[in-house]
Amino acid sequence: MIAYDTSGKSYSLTETNLGGGEGKLYAVDNNPELYAKIFKSEKRTKGREAKILEWENMLTENDLNQNFCRQIVVPQKCLYAQTTSQNTQTFVGYLMEKQTSFRTLKNTYLAKDFDYMQKVWTARNLCILTNRVHSLEREIIIGDYNADNIAIFPSTSTAKFIDVDSFQLVINRNGRRILCPCTVGVPEFMAPEISRRLKKEKSDLEHVDQGPDDPIFNKYTDLYSMAYHVFALLMNGSSPFASMPNMEELSQHPSRNVSSIDIDQFHAAEKGEFVFARHYLFKKAPNYAPKYGILSRKLQKLFERAFIDGAKDPTARPDSLEFYDALTEYLDSLEDRKCGHYMPSNYTGACEWCRINNLKY
Repeated sequence: MIAYDTSGKSYSLTETNLGGGEGKLYAVDNNPELYAKIFKSEKRTKGREAKILEWENMLTENDLNQNFCRQIVVPQKCLYAQTTSQNTQTFVGYLMEKQTSFRTLKNTYLAKDFDYMQKVWTARNLCILTNRVHSLEREIIIGDYNADNIAIFPSTSTAKFIDVDSFQLVINRNGRRILCPCTVGVPEFMAPEISRRLKKEKSDLEHVDQGPDDPIFNKYTDLYSMAYHVFALLMNGSSPFASMPNMEELSQHPSRNVSSIDIDQFHAAEKGEFVFARHYLFKKAPNYAPKYGILSRKLQKLFERAFIDGAKDPTARPDSLEFYDALTEYLDSLEDRKCGHYMPSNYTGACEWCRINNLKY
């Protein structure tokens, strides 16, 4: 395949077996440091093209600092293909920096070759990454804060966004602010107010009525997703809203049965039912998660603001720097126990990781 950038420079592309729901990755011949993301035909919209051109414009005008570009795989060049008539070009995708030797955040939650200290470091680096995005003078929101879109590099525990064409941008054109929305997302990682709005408006992410002053994704929805991923890293991959029936309590209440207990995570997120911090008579935190008490009280309070207070008031959610500071202190408290696992030095209970490893399913 031959593609062209906005200057007319041509690129010879070779299809790989990599890709996802939106398109495929192509190797760039004679340039092993680049990939081309080529969208499926139905994804080659004017809105997506405008967004990629805005990224290209920000790079050209040096609106993105070096730290940002080191941690976000920014679209570099908008790509076009010649139509069959050869007289016009059609938008097909973009060039991006090639990434190697990483695992996704999703595959890091339960990675056995990643010890607890490395996971806490990763969580801390995720907070830095989020702050990089929110600190820019440009209006950029992550939106689809998806665990599959974040690369974790095991040697350093650093995090990097690798699929950012879905990021939400606001473009300024002739005094007008134009929203380039994020139209995709994984419900599990999305803030509860998003699903409430979509239900109320009987719409979806692609068609919801929104503008630059009332986008469905914003800083606070990003902070919810960040807190979710930090929690999962610290709590053995558990969702903040995972739960299981409390069989001991149920046995004492014959009128109730297991099927009557609502353990739906989406319902819990919308209602702010955070079983790790609050007592619920008939349900409890899952056994595969460590006890909530292994976390510092500062971290516990931040999670409670993110998942309980934030369910009613999204502005109550802690920002990335609050989590960063709490995780830095928590890192300093970790010690290597004789069993080979890291636990907080002030935690007097038995090793939670030994307990979890001995669970029989």
